[in-house]
Amino acid sequence: MKKIFKYTAILTVLASVVTTGCIKETFPTGSSISAEQATSSADALKSMTGAIANYAANANWSGNSVHSFYGYPSLCVVREAYGNDFTIMSNPYGWYSGEMQNLSQNPTNTYIQIPWLIYTKLIALANDVIRMNPDLDAIIDANKGYVGAAYAYRALCMLDMAQMYEFKANKYTSKDDIIGLTVPYLHENMTVDYAKNNPRLPKAEYLEKIYESLDAAVLLLDGHAPTTDKTLPDLAVAYGLYARAKLYEGDYAKAKEYAELALGAGSFSPLTQEQWTSTTTGFNDADSQTSWMLCIRTSEESSVVKTGIINFVSFMSAEQVYGYGGPGAGAFPMVDKRFYDQIPNTDFRKLSWKAPAGHELEGKNKFVAATEDYPGSSALPEYAALKFRPGEGNPDDHQKGSATDFPLMRMEEMKFIIAECDARNGDASSLVDIVSTRNPEYTCTLTGTHLIKEVLLQKRIEFWGEGIVWFDYKRCPDLLTINRGYPGTNHSEAARFNCDGLAPWFNVPINGYEAQDNKALSETNNPDPTNTVALWVE
Repeated sequence: MKKIFKYTAILTVLASVVTTGCIKETFPTGSSISAEQATSSADALKSMTGAIANYAANANWSGNSVHSFYGYPSLCVVREAYGNDFTIMSNPYGWYSGEMQNLSQNPTNTYIQIPWLIYTKLIALANDVIRMNPDLDAIIDANKGYVGAAYAYRALCMLDMAQMYEFKANKYTSKDDIIGLTVPYLHENMTVDYAKNNPRLPKAEYLEKIYESLDAAVLLLDGHAPTTDKTLPDLAVAYGLYARAKLYEGDYAKAKEYAELALGAGSFSPLTQEQWTSTTTGFNDADSQTSWMLCIRTSEESSVVKTGIINFVSFMSAEQVYGYGGPGAGAFPMVDKRFYDQIPNTDFRKLSWKAPAGHELEGKNKFVAATEDYPGSSALPEYAALKFRPGEGNPDDHQKGSATDFPLMRMEEMKFIIAECDARNGDASSLVDIVSTRNPEYTCTLTGTHLIKEVLLQKRIEFWGEGIVWFDYKRCPDLLTINRGYPGTNHSEAARFNCDGLAPWFNVPINGYEAQDNKALSETNNPDPTNTVALWVE
């Protein structure tokens, strides 16, 4: 425990995960770039679009001690905590407990406010670029990639928000007049008066706004990639976002079409077993990951890295000793036991978690090398996460260990979108094509609903910890739901929920303070789902 306290002495930990109150956000300083500079200078726009990627990697707040939010990757962990396949063995500091226990969803709760603030700030940064380049035909070639990236990043955030906040009918909370409503449209030319009375849009109408952004992105990014480091969307990513949106819409023919376009617009290959299980670069180094399309990058100089403990590695790498998720604090990220048991032992992805004693895979996991402070595999409990390695395989030094990259889109997601679309037409061949790269023995003879569920199961295995699959849970409540309570479960007693259909906390309430400022939201917010589902008791 010694290293964790070195940092918590500086950064005070909240006493409870259900703290409420308004948040003071620390935003990047405002741009002094003029409209003329932004339309004539590629360097100016490079700086402005770079601010989007930087904020996604380093978003933080002052005036509070919420350690479980550290840019976009933290939103992915929140989505994992809402879902079924992720758990934490013990949680002495309480981070993500509220999300797992359905205790932090009150509209004025800190933990509800922050995702809204991160997304809307990212959209605002993208809108700054878009607003300064109103005429697509007038944008010079040197600037097209940057403006296109801004349109694509805005679309990414808009799509995430639509899926998070759309109210869907469920058996636990009801509000018939808001079914199908998503979020207000935050465009580049908003006025103060507009913002104060900006209603939630129906799903179909909001999707049209997303498609408008993606159409602009595709137009501008074709032949004009903004960067080579994968921190900003290129043409492949824009097509990939279109595929995500069409999947959300339920237009499976178009979802497949755009997923294929995404794959064709870049040079990608599925991750190999060696890449996946590497103890030095496994899921932490974009340059070594042949499948990554878009990512977050951090370095030793990144603000989230310098904190020591307020970063993705601190929470999601079980092998580091200085943060929350490792042997120092003991809040180990783990996989749901029943989910783990469904994975064939011949699938190398099962090595993403420590095998239990006596299991066929015991002794086959790779672990970061033991050091003076990290005793190695003996320090980790069964089912502990090994997917996200500390940087350079260094479990001791937070500046090296936490300086990692995080995937926002991988080519495998496009493969699974194609697989689901084909499965809905009774064709399992696309599923076999991608899963056989993980499990050479894989075959599939399932049909109908069973085949679609199999696609979603394989996708859950593929993207555990990446914040992707929760959207499938909300999109397909007839096929996926919460079942954490069962004999032998490794979920905490306070998180053992079994839901009939859609879990009520999947309809995430909009930041309540936003609803106070925007009168159009005053009567249309999602209901508080807290304590609406009874706990399973063995």
